[in-house]
Amino acid sequence: EGNSSCRQCRLDRWNDVIKKCYQGLEMALAPSCSSSSNSPTLSSPGIPSLICEPSLIDRVRLYYQRLSAVRRNHELALRGVIMDPYTASRDEYEIVPCTYQVMNQSVRIMVSSLFDFAAALLPEFIELPLSDKWLLIRNFQSSFHCIESHMRTQRYFTMESGRCFSTYTTYLSTDNSAVYFSDCTNKTHIGEAARMLEQCIRENCHRIRDHLNRVRPSDDEFMALMVIAFWSIDSINAHESLLDLASRYRTKTLSRLMTGYKETIGAVEGAVRIGELYGILDIIKRAEANMKWEFEVYRVLDLFEDDTYMYAMQSHKPDTICRSLIY
Repeated sequence: EGNSSCRQCRLDRWNDVIKKCYQGLEMALAPSCSSSSNSPTLSSPGIPSLICEPSLIDRVRLYYQRLSAVRRNHELALRGVIMDPYTASRDEYEIVPCTYQVMNQSVRIMVSSLFDFAAALLPEFIELPLSDKWLLIRNFQSSFHCIESHMRTQRYFTMESGRCFSTYTTYLSTDNSAVYFSDCTNKTHIGEAARMLEQCIRENCHRIRDHLNRVRPSDDEFMALMVIAFWSIDSINAHESLLDLASRYRTKTLSRLMTGYKETIGAVEGAVRIGELYGILDIIKRAEANMKWEFEVYRVLDLFEDDTYMYAMQSHKPDTICRSLIY
């Protein structure tokens, strides 16, 4: 009990935070009437409740905020940055260039947190066998990183800066690609690797950034993209019941978006908008494929090792990654 490495303890803390959030919401919306009043209460038969269950997209937003706090606090701790939670929550800390070791540790933090994120958000996830959980998280982690980092890049950095978030508290840019490999054990091929990283930043990060600037997804659309990306498993080796569950969640998310579009831009423009969102996912999937190839080159250059965590995740080597996390 209280062990930070126990999945159930972490999940209990997540649920406690969310429970307190909604308790506060209920108190704020509850009618201010005395117990002796003849006015109907929220629980009276035939009277619809004023407290609506939060939508899936609203819950994604809430749990994403919790996930972000966990990632931010752990990354700052790795950097030796001591900061009170209020200041940290306002992002009043320096965004520094990313390095190999920092990113490797940050990916481990992100993946561990994504297990808790999925378990808190999706009741069915808890009941899945470990192999299915890993299948979903391995498939999602790179898409999540691209969606989330570029969502924040769009808000924090100007186009002219050429920067994009690499982890929650660090950035990549073509100007400091050599810095990324500065803490690698083998520095023999750093120059060649740095040139390749510059090329990949232009081809992947800048392409995604340019497409997002054209589409300009709203906050709700970003949250919906996370759900759709999580359940985009048609092209991987998933069994039928998992594919059915994925289809239900994608349909639920798209229906929620379309309801909002019908009330604002209309059904026709809403359908076009959904097509644009899927275009973002298509570009991200292409970037993921490029990243796998890039990581293989870094391995050939002896900059990455077989047990480098982010390399194992990209290479989908479950025996390697399962030893590093216990669920």
